[in-house]
Amino acid sequence: MVEWQIALEDFIKEWKDRNDVVGALVCGSYITGNPSKRSDIDVHIVLSDEVEWRERGNRAIHGFLIEYFANPQRQIRLYFQEDFNSRRTMSMVQFMTGRILFDKTGVMSELKAEAKQWLKREYSGLNSTMIEMKKYGIWDAMDNLKDCFEQEKEDFHFVYYNLLAKLFWEYGQFLNIETIPHYQIISYLTDPAYLKKYLKTAFPDTEFKVAFVKAMQLTNRQKMIVAYEELSTHVLTNMGGFQIDGWKLKSDVNI
Repeated sequence: MVEWQIALEDFIKEWKDRNDVVGALVCGSYITGNPSKRSDIDVHIVLSDEVEWRERGNRAIHGFLIEYFANPQRQIRLYFQEDFNSRRTMSMVQFMTGRILFDKTGVMSELKAEAKQWLKREYSGLNSTMIEMKKYGIWDAMDNLKDCFEQEKEDFHFVYYNLLAKLFWEYGQFLNIETIPHYQIISYLTDPAYLKKYLKTAFPDTEFKVAFVKAMQLTNRQKMIVAYEELSTHVLTNMGGFQIDGWKLKSDVNI
């Protein structure tokens, strides 16, 4: 065994013989490939459904940081549901790509199969009211950035990059794709290895993808404001167009 596997073995033996533990799985970069010096070893410990507690923690063993999650199997299933409802896939991908360390009852194989089924599900599309609200929000963000630019505010760069991330997420929801964490967006858009590693489908709008990556690399304020307006206009056009003059939205009152 290599060094990280020795550390993992020393950690897992503390859990393996417990009566309230039914299985364990290791996932993350040490399994999917290309771990960095800051990569930890991610371990899911699955507890019997009779257990009424869960635990999350970190252990440093032989120079490796092990991050572990101990949950009853019903809690894992709840994580799948919650992630899907939030347009995330982290828990499902971890179980899909992870390696079973032991499986006393067969539940680990069941959870891997269930994770695969969750990943196949499609998200519900936005209704017309939500689309209109998002279009207004995109226009308003662009207007606020222009104001920040024209007043030469010191926080322009901060506002710009935050609004770029928000624009990406809003457009992604309209395109019915999952939510990508901000620290993975560029990898998602540019790195085929990332797509394979995390079981992602490629971003469907190539024109936006190329322009977005270029916009992220800009530092000149004038070029930044032009790039952001072009991206926003592209998104609004694909969402059906938008004109602020005369815009209104009538909808039912929530009771």
